[in-house]
Amino acid sequence: MKIHLHKNATTTPAQRAYIQKNSHLPVATLAEKTGVSKTTIRRWLKRTDIYDRPHTPKRIKTALSPIEELKIIICRLAFRAGLDDLHQIAESFFKVTCSRASLNRCLKRYQISRVPKLRKSVPFNLKDYTGTYFYYNYFRLPSFLENEPSVVLQTLLDCSFRTFHAQFSTTMDSFICDHIQGFPLKVLGIIYNNPINLGAENIDIKNQTFPIEQLCRSLGLSYFHMDDIMHIKTIRGLNSKIKIIVNKSDLKKDTTTWETNETLAEQLSRYNFEHPLGYLKQKTPYQAMEAHYIHYPNSFKHKPECMAGSPHAEIKIQ
Repeated sequence: MKIHLHKNATTTPAQRAYIQKNSHLPVATLAEKTGVSKTTIRRWLKRTDIYDRPHTPKRIKTALSPIEELKIIICRLAFRAGLDDLHQIAESFFKVTCSRASLNRCLKRYQISRVPKLRKSVPFNLKDYTGTYFYYNYFRLPSFLENEPSVVLQTLLDCSFRTFHAQFSTTMDSFICDHIQGFPLKVLGIIYNNPINLGAENIDIKNQTFPIEQLCRSLGLSYFHMDDIMHIKTIRGLNSKIKIIVNKSDLKKDTTTWETNETLAEQLSRYNFEHPLGYLKQKTPYQAMEAHYIHYPNSFKHKPECMAGSPHAEIKIQ
């Protein structure tokens, strides 16, 4: 009979059978009789067979599903995070597990492996120590469920300390006003993109209007419109993936793609208070904010509380 052994194997199937048959003997005795280490004896005592197992991974994550790609790109556009931080964020928020290389290839496919820094695009200094600026996004997402309307996701990213707020909601005014009111830092203005309407046939953002400027004027905030032409190519790529998802009836029928506001609030609390980011030198967003408060207390409306469960970490559920 031909026996296939691993090239580094120190025992034969006959020796392994002997070890398992004499499991009542001490490990040291079996090691002496078979001429192998105690570690090898313990390994084969735990098994019920006598053959080598394959040493290659059972499942290599080399490709992302269309839904996973969609979620990763939304994270990239909303968080504007670097590759390492994005890898952590995507796994935390959407349970997307992939290699760093797979994540980088995904970003390159959608032509957003490099996102221009905000401080080079806006006409004011984002390192203004008298307060902070928010980066705002409005996503209209397909539900993928039959007879279900599209989902609206709004996001606010603090440009200074990467704190993040989000909500599934259709009311822009209350979302922005509530978070500006409860945010520890003084908010000086809002940077915003055109609404991102995924799954729609018309993606000509030049003809879209958005009332955020009127809201900023009423709140006494400065504002700046980011005219990112690169987003058009990205949205076209996402829409082609959405068509693939919709055409797969099993995904459309059996998959609930987006979380609820309650689940989103828990995820955001963990991100803001528990996740150290490379961008912040391995500090959490609220730890970085607390450190800033020590040196620049006048830029705050009230002292930030660096603890999970703080009322400023919660999202108001409508």
